[in-house]
Amino acid sequence: MKALTKLLLICVVGLAVLACEQRTDQTDSGGVLLEMDWASSGLPFRVSVNGVDSLFIPAITIRSIVANPNIPTSQLMDVELDTLEVTFTRGDAGTRVPPPYVVAVLGTVPVGGTLTLSNWDVMSFEQFRNPPLSDLKIENGGFDKETGLDVIRLNLVARVFGRTRTGKRVESPPRAQTIEFSQ
Repeated sequence: MKALTKLLLICVVGLAVLACEQRTDQTDSGGVLLEMDWASSGLPFRVSVNGVDSLFIPAITIRSIVANPNIPTSQLMDVELDTLEVTFTRGDAGTRVPPPYVVAVLGTVPVGGTLTLSNWDVMSFEQFRNPPLSDLKIENGGFDKETGLDVIRLNLVARVFGRTRTGKRVESPPRAQTIEFSQ
């Protein structure tokens, strides 16, 4: 009888724990979305690769959007950022692209609020010292070895990643910007 009582007690406690965990998940499930914007940030549309070893955005605004405004919010839905990732595609006939730029980001976006990052690099020396951008440097000939052109059009595709305080992974949709690189 004691064994049955213990087993029953364990089941009741287990169900209570699962119910609490489910409640937390429901509060946070799909709870927040991230949106990244750098509109009017002064990001150039054309960049000379000679004498440049990084490219930065003066201001990136990250918004936390409540996915379901009908549910209550809490600080558990705040997003702790961890990574900014910029990948590249070609906007011209070329296929070679710089390596991805991935950098740690520390900051918290409050639920329903914003966080502004100032002067964040979106390209570093690593992207400029590798093909295809390194081809455009004067000492390397000043033209893309793949296309023969002296201008390379790159699409920068940026995303920011983080986790809610409950551990749910959140990422922004891709934010793209096309830039022409020249000698």
